Amino acid sequence: MILYPAIDLKDGVCVRLLRGEMDRATIFSIDPAEQAREFADAGFEWLHLVDLNGAVEGRPVNSDAVASVIGAIDIPVQLGGGIRSLEAVEHWLNAGCAR
Repeated sequence: MILYPAIDLKDGVCVRLLRGEMDRATIFSIDPAEQAREFADAGFEWLHLVDLNGAVEGRPVNSDAVASVIGAIDIPVQLGGGIRSLEAVEHWLNAGCAR
């Protein structure tokens, strides 16, 4: 069995939304790259990353945070949120996302 820990990004930090409401977010970490390293160090084989702002706005918003996560770990990252074109898919694949 493969478990996929998730990091939800809102305004550049790791959050969990209350009932999916963007204005009701609890911050769990202000450093997404460090959170990703903790998951990798714990032995997870994949990381699921979501750009919540991007999902709402329809375009990548937390690009700096996503790039910092990709650069911080050696496990594959799958990304969602704000990816609405083949160009965006190609950009993130070229930036190091696995899917």
